[in-house]
Amino acid sequence: MRTVHSYFRDVIDDSSPVWAMASFQDNWPMCNNLHHFQRAANLGNIEALIKLAIAYLYNEGLPEDDRRVTSNGEKAAHMFCKMEGLTPGTDPFSWLFIRPPWSRNGACCKEYVFTHMKKYLEEHPDNGDVQVCVAKTVSLLEEDGSGETQFYLQQAAKYRSGVGAYLHWQQQWQHRVCDRASRLESIRQLRQVAKLGHMEARLNLCKFYAREMYCGVSLDQAAFTVCDFIHSVSPSNIQSCFKTSNELTPSMRYILVDWLVEVAGMKDFSSQTLHVAVNVVDRYLRVHKTTRSKLQLLGVAAMVLCSRFLGKDIITIREAAWLTDNTYKYEDVVRMMGEITATLRGKIRVANSFDFVELFSLLAKLDRKSSFLAEYICELCLLQAEMGQYKPTEIAAASVLLARILTRHDEPWPKRMVQFTGFTIEDISRCAFHIHEKCFLEGSVVDHRDVTLQAVKLRYSDKKFMEVSEMEIMSYEELCAMLGVTDHIQQGLDVCVKFKNDDQLILSPSRKKRRCDRKLPCVEGRENTATPSIEQSAIMDELGPCVEGRENTATPSIEQSAIMDESVLSGYDGDKEDDEVDKDDSDDSFLEYDDSSEGIKCEELSNGAQDWQSAAHLANVGYQQLSPLREAVCSQDSRSSSGVSSPGSSGGEAKLSPLIPHSSLGISGHASHVFGGVCVQNSPLAGSEGSRTHFFPKGALTGLVQGSVSSYMTLRRTTKRKSRQLLSDPSSAHKH
Repeated sequence: MRTVHSYFRDVIDDSSPVWAMASFQDNWPMCNNLHHFQRAANLGNIEALIKLAIAYLYNEGLPEDDRRVTSNGEKAAHMFCKMEGLTPGTDPFSWLFIRPPWSRNGACCKEYVFTHMKKYLEEHPDNGDVQVCVAKTVSLLEEDGSGETQFYLQQAAKYRSGVGAYLHWQQQWQHRVCDRASRLESIRQLRQVAKLGHMEARLNLCKFYAREMYCGVSLDQAAFTVCDFIHSVSPSNIQSCFKTSNELTPSMRYILVDWLVEVAGMKDFSSQTLHVAVNVVDRYLRVHKTTRSKLQLLGVAAMVLCSRFLGKDIITIREAAWLTDNTYKYEDVVRMMGEITATLRGKIRVANSFDFVELFSLLAKLDRKSSFLAEYICELCLLQAEMGQYKPTEIAAASVLLARILTRHDEPWPKRMVQFTGFTIEDISRCAFHIHEKCFLEGSVVDHRDVTLQAVKLRYSDKKFMEVSEMEIMSYEELCAMLGVTDHIQQGLDVCVKFKNDDQLILSPSRKKRRCDRKLPCVEGRENTATPSIEQSAIMDELGPCVEGRENTATPSIEQSAIMDESVLSGYDGDKEDDEVDKDDSDDSFLEYDDSSEGIKCEELSNGAQDWQSAAHLANVGYQQLSPLREAVCSQDSRSSSGVSSPGSSGGEAKLSPLIPHSSLGISGHASHVFGGVCVQNSPLAGSEGSRTHFFPKGALTGLVQGSVSSYMTLRRTTKRKSRQLLSDPSSAHKH
């Protein structure tokens, strides 16, 4: 832009905010752009500061004549200190890159950085985050973990650093054997530290309250504190990033997370480290477009950062490159670590579902086996991108609820849980059903080697986890009975359990076929009944502001042969696209048709647009004889989340098929292509003429279906073959 016009040159050269807010995404300091990085860093650009500091620390990308250890160490220390001052709401993170062990012979750049950071504190003792970085580094160098560490943490707490105050409290009280009076004093101090807003301090205080250690506050005050913390988190919405990505799919993320579980098991990392690493990957993918070739690099670099952040045992950079079978080099891992840290502005640790599983297990007073089972269910949710639509607290609460049900507790969700979490059983039922469907009934993903990915199941089949992954999982019907939603199964109405976003569920990507063994007696023998999908536009019109702003939710795959069996059971099963259709069609969702083809004429629509009673009289059938169609439409309402329709039904059975409108675009599907009614073909309504078709307007169906059919229908992929035959012959389409 500087070369376009002198005006742009003057604006760019003289405007500090332009440089402070400039993006350096997917760029690394090199000879040709080093001066841009330096200028932006001098003006407070956090991304430039982080990448430059790491480049100087690791001598990565710098010119050959600018790789002196002493000068680079001083430059890196200066930039680390500056960026810590620019990120006050973030836990200090500079120490991740200089943490020991390092060479003590004076030839290590990390040691120079550490030395210069200590000198910086002599002149700027008010920078609490730098105090914490030095304290963390010193604690890893010292044998006893005290001495200098305590001094720097005291200084950090003095200058109102939340993490410094918490670490100082932790060092003072965590490993100390306390009597009752000392314990009360420690909780009082922790309450003061939590007021500084540090996440781990607030979480630890909530755990004390969960153990009924209130320390002078009332039960209601403690419940309010816990509930306030629980509702302060937001969903990751990782499922949304796959809608706009041309390369990545949820299945690829599944494979990556499964591999990270194997890495965590090999290195004996805690579940907390695994959850934080996956959370880092998800937050990075939300804001940074990533190619398929760099997905594994992203995962291993996130694991390197999180292992350094949370534990003493770490993955070295060279080991990380080796774990990828040397697909990536040492410098690739270094640059990705810098890219992640710069993109997230150093915010590595945030509250995740595993934190809340631990908290809810204490609130529910679960035994060890039930706690491990809840953790197992929570870890299974990591694999599913669709779970990003729920808050971490909802996932944790649903995991604890399922664990209590599977271990046959008398009360699935006690009143104490409602009081402290703010969640009723209706609030988390939908998430619980979704977890049960995706994690237990759908099966595991199979990779390109035809290997079933079950790293989480294998991890929790170990004796130290009491082999909870080997427990028998109850059926869908048993779960519904335990939650008291039998009416939901019979009527197919999601509202019975207050499911969220049932009108906005989107389609999941194609998966390999898996069979679901669940069948409902009321639909046996009706596998071929067609269940057209439902468009969300009319539902939104009726629901109005109560659903505004809600994110689209994702639905799992399901086999075509079991569509009708599942349609009455759940709203979580999505498309099971035919592999052969995939090979022939480039469109993944909707059927293209020639707008010159003959549709149903307006005269026929007006002639057929009689009320339901007149149509029934013409077919010589009574209202009771229409119950199969009534069930099909009711089950269609419950299947509104899946957007699937099964193959055509056999003769003599009720079949619902969409009416295809004319469109100048030649595509059916979204809100611009709506359908005004339903055709009943080959049904008892047709009388003796098997090919005769009756049209029932959607207003007439409202009186038939319990609730109302308040939405339109779209043509899904599972009807492509038959629809294509009809559309290829306009006269045939008109005839049928």
